[in-house]
Amino acid sequence: MNGGAPLIGILGGYGAVGAAAARVLAAEGEFRLRIGGRDHAAAARQAAALGGSAEAREADARSDASLERFARGCDVLLHCAGPAYELADRPRRAAAAAGADYVDVMDGCGPAPAPPDERTAVLSAGLSPGLSGVLPRLLVDGREPPGTARFTGYYVSLGAFTLTGATDYLLSLDRSYGTPRAQWRDGRVVHGALRGAEERVVAGAPHPVTTYPYLTQELVGQARTLGLAEARWYNAFDGRHLLDALNRYRAGDERPGGAGAGGGGAAGSTAPDAAPDGADGGLRERAAGVVRASTLDALGRSPYHLLGGELEFPGPDGAPVRRRVVIRGEDGSAMTGVVGAVAAREVARGRVPRGAHRAARVLPARGVLDALRRHLPGTLLTLSGDEPAAAAEPGHLVVEEGVLCMEEGVL
Repeated sequence: MNGGAPLIGILGGYGAVGAAAARVLAAEGEFRLRIGGRDHAAAARQAAALGGSAEAREADARSDASLERFARGCDVLLHCAGPAYELADRPRRAAAAAGADYVDVMDGCGPAPAPPDERTAVLSAGLSPGLSGVLPRLLVDGREPPGTARFTGYYVSLGAFTLTGATDYLLSLDRSYGTPRAQWRDGRVVHGALRGAEERVVAGAPHPVTTYPYLTQELVGQARTLGLAEARWYNAFDGRHLLDALNRYRAGDERPGGAGAGGGGAAGSTAPDAAPDGADGGLRERAAGVVRASTLDALGRSPYHLLGGELEFPGPDGAPVRRRVVIRGEDGSAMTGVVGAVAAREVARGRVPRGAHRAARVLPARGVLDALRRHLPGTLLTLSGDEPAAAAEPGHLVVEEGVLCMEEGVL
């Protein structure tokens, strides 16, 4: 849009997610940055810390006029503010009105249609959804998978929610991000195919966790695109307090922790911690309960966010082989920020075609991993090549030299 270095505006650029994204983009050395939020002083401090390529602008994400002023002149608007579901599609509409491309670490606008004058938009460029959906593409690695290939993935998190993150998470439970106890099989979603909550051992977690099968729309899309015969996804909980709280709030619903938005744990914290102005008292009370429960689970323990996946398919001799990936980081907000920054970078470089896209479909899988390695050196990344599928007792998980083995029908 503009001459010289592309200008990327980061809405919520001094929050936990936005600040992480800003640091990644500043380190690239090829972009100008505009840091925005309601607290101009905080935006100015963040811009100063980034150096001469960054400027600060006040931006109230609840005001259409303020958002349009902030987006004006930007090549890309990266939305990292919250509460995401209260802001809805305002940032996306502002980007379209200003003629800017758009990246959102959440889902962009929920049920609202895309703005008619939108250019390029990349949505769900966060941890889960986002990085979670990159895993099957990473394991396929550009090769045509056989029609019998099976993918199983999981996400575990441990960390205290902020009030904003808890509110986003609770609101996301009603958003139909997937189907509980379902799996993808032979080109369709099979309802009720998997058991409910069970305690399992997964690679990267310090002890058994409670897993719950939840087939996300993100994984359905990847399974369809990649031609997978089967696909399963599990959300997992390290501790009982958060799971019990969610079950109380969702009494009568088979979806404990079933939403993908925000991914659970501290990853849902995308902005300064403040209760949504428009939230009713019941929602505030439930969000406060989620904060308390997640804090109890994390008490005295180190927070972590863990994603893993495995692809199983017949080898050249017909014997089953497996590829595996495990990604574990300490800070879900920082991991989300890195994924969002990679999306903004790819859009600014003109590598994403016009139109609206889910991040998991268009981001370079190995490029995301490289960015995590480079900018979050404490992140554990394990990616195996083709290995013989080790024998395991049916119905059980086994961990073999720190690697997850999955059997028929279970994680």
